Amino acid sequence: FQEGKDVVAKAKTGSGKTFAYLLPLLQELLKLCKEGRIRKSAPNALILVPTRELCQQVYNEASSLLELCTSKLKIVQVTASMSDKDIKLALSGPPNILVTTPACVAACISKGIVQGSSIKESLSMMILDEADLLLSYRCEDDLKALVPHIPRSCQSILMSATSSPDIDKLTKLLLHNPFVLTLTEVGHAKDDVVPRNVQQFWISCSAKDKMLYILSLLKLELIQKKVLIFVNSIDNAFRLRLFLEKFAIRSAVLNAELPQNSRLHIIEAFNARLFDYLIATDDNKTKEAKQTNKESKKDSKGSRKHLQQTLDAEFGVVRGIDFKNVFTVVNFDMPPNPAGYIHRIGRTGRANKTGASISLVSPEEDNVFEEIEHMLQDVEKKDTNCILPFPLLTKNAVESLRYRAQDVARSVTSRDIQEARRQDVKNEILNSEKLKAHFEENPTDLDLLKHDKLLTNKSIPAHLRDVPEYLIDPTTKEASNAVKLSRAAMGLDNPRRKKRMGFRSGSGKSSDPLRTFSA
Repeated sequence: FQEGKDVVAKAKTGSGKTFAYLLPLLQELLKLCKEGRIRKSAPNALILVPTRELCQQVYNEASSLLELCTSKLKIVQVTASMSDKDIKLALSGPPNILVTTPACVAACISKGIVQGSSIKESLSMMILDEADLLLSYRCEDDLKALVPHIPRSCQSILMSATSSPDIDKLTKLLLHNPFVLTLTEVGHAKDDVVPRNVQQFWISCSAKDKMLYILSLLKLELIQKKVLIFVNSIDNAFRLRLFLEKFAIRSAVLNAELPQNSRLHIIEAFNARLFDYLIATDDNKTKEAKQTNKESKKDSKGSRKHLQQTLDAEFGVVRGIDFKNVFTVVNFDMPPNPAGYIHRIGRTGRANKTGASISLVSPEEDNVFEEIEHMLQDVEKKDTNCILPFPLLTKNAVESLRYRAQDVARSVTSRDIQEARRQDVKNEILNSEKLKAHFEENPTDLDLLKHDKLLTNKSIPAHLRDVPEYLIDPTTKEASNAVKLSRAAMGLDNPRRKKRMGFRSGSGKSSDPLRTFSA
């Protein structure tokens, strides 16, 4: 980096790539500032990321580092959701570091908000984070529009978790004779991103029994919290959330229909352990969007709205977003390919911590599961299976909950799901601007608005809240106790933990000991 060469850096997800480029970037800018060689007609450094969530994340990390510096550098983030007036105000100065998306910077140049000649004069460094996603998010044209304004002397760094043809394409487009840096784990020469510290399990079940099996895992407390649950469509996400609500299991749904402020708040609340179960769709190109696209083409009158129009094209969950301290990833729906599986389970076991993944595999998903197994065997150079059957869930434990699960699953109708989606979006849109203003003034007051609140007005049947002792077999009870002991040993159930983190308790009731007595 100090030699000014272009760099292509590849490292597994969760290995600290953001800090790896931020530290030398800030060091170089501080050096230029000290020597009086900073040009101020446009930003000196440009950090391009594929999604708005990543903009916020990178901005926060860089800001935390700048707080420790004596010389102050100005960093801003701009996104396509901002008005032209707000973007002009943010770029006035101009800033030393600009964090944005390719689409936004291309729009700024085309509208004249930023002059291409100024960029060519001032830009000294450019970072492309999560580069393997940039082309998949339809950023190729935007990057090509930026190329004529990048000076030859600009040092470019391309960060990626995987190798792909898109990486080679970007390298040829933007970099000049780059140095390729591949970071692998100690003792593993294989250039891959398979997490070595994540235990991988699977459960074979029919598609209609998946609700039953995930209820058994969560209600019998056989998996470690926090839990990130992946589904393949927004409808499935709300179906699962409504189903779990009936059993008094609170969860939140993260999807592209929500305003960006709400999505960021949900992620921050989940990271702060204000709730333990987050249901996520990992791609804005969901099955329902593709299906609606086909139907809209057939519908000449255009009576049905195109779902993709309501989704944020710059939204992504699987890649880049730093979900903190996720212990378990559950694949409720299997991903469409092995790469998707690797990126999903990469949300746990980050920063050398341990984690686990559990995949619910139906007969219809056997083909993709076999592809994943073959890929893992090739990487590990093993003949045996790398994903093991989940050992803690017995058949008796599942069958004891079957009738309850089936009755509740039937009660969650398509109409309920659509109504829940409308209500969720309506609530978040109304609260979005309030959230933005409030949390700027009160950054630690994240539990003001609960994202795991009930979606329906129907009361939860009392008999579904807890599992009776007679339904739990001894083996399952022992496994559940082992998970609880492990959780207690890590201090995760300490009631003082939230207070140390600066959050209020969920109940909001007074802790006055005199009020604990009854007359």
